Amino acid sequence: MPELPPVDPILGASDLVSLFPLDRSYTFLNHGSFGSVPYEVAARQDEWRREIEARPIEMLGRRMDGLLTDARQRVARFVGCDARRLGFVANATEGINAVLRSLVWQSGDEIVVLDHVYNAMRQSIRRLERAFGVVLREARVELPVASPDAFYDAVRSACTARTRMILIDQVTSPTAMMVPVAAICEFARNRGIFTLVDGAHGPGSVGFKIDELGCDAYTANLHKWICAPKGAAILVAADHFASHVHPLATSHRFGEGMEREFDWQGTRDMTPWLTAPQAIAFFERFGWDRVRHHNHAMAVWSQHTLCERWGVEPLTPIDGSLLASMAPVRVPESVQRRFPSEVALQACLYDQHRIEIPVIAWGGRWHVRVSCHLHTTPALVERLSEVVLSLAA
Repeated sequence: MPELPPVDPILGASDLVSLFPLDRSYTFLNHGSFGSVPYEVAARQDEWRREIEARPIEMLGRRMDGLLTDARQRVARFVGCDARRLGFVANATEGINAVLRSLVWQSGDEIVVLDHVYNAMRQSIRRLERAFGVVLREARVELPVASPDAFYDAVRSACTARTRMILIDQVTSPTAMMVPVAAICEFARNRGIFTLVDGAHGPGSVGFKIDELGCDAYTANLHKWICAPKGAAILVAADHFASHVHPLATSHRFGEGMEREFDWQGTRDMTPWLTAPQAIAFFERFGWDRVRHHNHAMAVWSQHTLCERWGVEPLTPIDGSLLASMAPVRVPESVQRRFPSEVALQACLYDQHRIEIPVIAWGGRWHVRVSCHLHTTPALVERLSEVVLSLAA
């Protein structure tokens, strides 16, 4: 059996699961879809809500600009960009659509994506197909993936003289693999192709600075690996694009610049944005490098353990070089044959065994996506392993 990753003395000094309001009667292995907000961070959001409800006009009408400026500067330092080019949005899907709707499209313009793209992004482009005649081109990358070159080569081969944009995942959602974003952005820049990075799984999971990626626009969720409240996400634009991108909701500040426009998109709950700095600070007590290393090591160990136990081929290099904080692992064929669909298997794991994990169909085979954060313990992965083996039997 693979050895457990070494326990960091800082992270191993306390009961980390108790910091999160997770129902411990469940085996929770799907942090990658929606993170659990730590008690301390949720309490700060509640405080913001009480302040706003106590003095709504003062807080929203007079003080919110200054409060959001402070929050934006703190988030910008963490993700590595100029705060003046960062706007808050509710989620990465909203950020992607803000960019897509801010560009002028011509019939025949092509947008290249990986076939590993998050489906909401695929659907967003299909809407442009109907409205403007934009062409969606998917670069196919077969599983298993041996190296990041597979993603780079596929994207490069999919581009033509009509390619207007490359929409690229920093970490693929359905297959949990890191993509060589900086190299793809450099290729696109040399070809005059606009690059939009879907960093939904980036901040808190991958160590990087946005401004060093070389992309034209970048959007990401803060409610996943940073564990900010749901509704906390960012959109970052390069210098040349910042004055051209607008939020989906046009309001009073149209034309006043990225900061001003994104800060006021009409009356809405701004407490997730205000609370994001608290979430960043929460993990700083452990050290973000330590947190990322811990989560990555757990993901690598989970992949190795499950592949060995289930007798399946790894979908990425076993050294974890393509993994961040999640790992995709094939479901044994004997288990797949027992269920009519991947949805049925996922329902069985949840309803009958209290295991929360996505089961994903890909190229005729199914895999689970294991997510690892500070509340993920080896015992949870062991339980998943045992239950799947029991289904195989």
